[in-house]
Amino acid sequence: MAESTSEAPVITQGQTTAAANGAHATEVEPVVTAEVQEAPPSIWSNWLLWAVIAMWIWFLFGNKKRRLAKAQEKKERERREALVKGDKLITIGRMHGTVVGLTDTTVTIKPDPKSDYTMTFDRQAIFRVLPRPGEEDPAAPEAAAK
Repeated sequence: MAESTSEAPVITQGQTTAAANGAHATEVEPVVTAEVQEAPPSIWSNWLLWAVIAMWIWFLFGNKKRRLAKAQEKKERERREALVKGDKLITIGRMHGTVVGLTDTTVTIKPDPKSDYTMTFDRQAIFRVLPRPGEEDPAAPEAAAK
């Protein structure tokens, strides 16, 4: 037996082919590959990245006030615990006075140095201990700017 090698004809654009037995002629159309162009990502597509950046900025800058307030509160608590006779203080009722007596839970103050009148308060009623002469006031505006 003889083998016949029939190769498929190569058809280029614009040529027509006719099949045997009167088939219709067809024109070969070129294959067009469509390139899909992706739109550039919008700013909102990276919302997670923006959320992380916002949290980072808040942590660096917004959290600073809270840390400073916590540090001042700690210093004030230490000053309350280290009270001695003669310290000046302000109570939570905004009463100014000088310490004349101390116990573990109470403080006796003299509101007016010229009178003999004294008042006794719980240590928790102390709002702020004023700085001693020669000390820097941590609540003063110029100290807060440092």
